[in-house]
Amino acid sequence: MRRFLLLALTAGISIPIVACSPKKQTSLEPVVVETLISASESWNGDSFRYPRGQAEMKLEKITAKPGFKTPLHLHPQPGIIYIQKGTLYCKTNDGQSLTVVAGESFASSQNTAHYCQNIGNEEMVVFSASAGSKGKETTVPTE
Repeated sequence: MRRFLLLALTAGISIPIVACSPKKQTSLEPVVVETLISASESWNGDSFRYPRGQAEMKLEKITAKPGFKTPLHLHPQPGIIYIQKGTLYCKTNDGQSLTVVAGESFASSQNTAHYCQNIGNEEMVVFSASAGSKGKETTVPTE
């Protein structure tokens, strides 16, 4: 019983420490933690600034058919995007562009008008995580 308690206590302390590790990949059998992205600015060079108000974290799953294109918009908060399936193309109003494929991630632009579209021949699945303020939109149209 003492061995079980010691093992449970050790695992309870070790796993959170591993999860917070700044290393790219950490292993604590059978758990592997891999950092997909760590960023202090967006893909196009925007510096991150958190909006005022009560903090709200959000994770959205976006599914889009081939050819889907968003209207011109911006994000007033920092965010990270992960492409699970398909190919995403984004272009800012000043001409910068980005193409991201399944398995890749990036830090989304902040306060820069842009559009994104599915340029692949298959349905696209994107996960978007953002750190904003409660009650405020994460996507603001600019057209």
